Amino acid sequence: MKNPQKTPSIFRHPNGWFHRIVLSEAVLGILLVLSFIGVAYTDVAGVHSLNFWLWMIPVFAFAAIVLEWSRYVRGEIDGFHFIRQQLLHWTAVFIAIKLVFILLHIGRLPSNAASYILMTIMSLSTFLAGIYIGWRFILLGIFIALATVFAAYLEAYVWVLIPIAIAIIVAGLYIAWREFKTKSTS
Repeated sequence: MKNPQKTPSIFRHPNGWFHRIVLSEAVLGILLVLSFIGVAYTDVAGVHSLNFWLWMIPVFAFAAIVLEWSRYVRGEIDGFHFIRQQLLHWTAVFIAIKLVFILLHIGRLPSNAASYILMTIMSLSTFLAGIYIGWRFILLGIFIALATVFAAYLEAYVWVLIPIAIAIIVAGLYIAWREFKTKSTS
């Protein structure tokens, strides 16, 4: 009995619209929502939000790997190098956040400043990851930075962040669709 040749599913094909648009934008949307929750939680709980941000580090690292997986499958990047790079990057972020907690614990850092430092570290590390991952992480890093500033200055910062998050998602969908159309026609 012959084994019929299967055509690749759009859900599994690394050049398909699912990987190029839906998966990428879903990851961006999930990270935006989690960042939004983290900013709100940090504003309310202050330094007690440390564990939230520590748990976010592997989530962000995993998201980075998921976003780049299709590039690995297409042979555009070296998988071992990329995963090693991500592990080192996010391990350094974990250590930086733990150092903030140590400084807070020994009394060298005021608790009201520690929460904003945690968000600043996440903002910077996400932006830097975006330099070698792609524009989605750059936008996410900018969003966390803006959220940090707005949370520090504005009482009703949520109403400023919601339109920004929606604009990032809409812009992301538009850019991803244009990239997909350009690459699918070439």
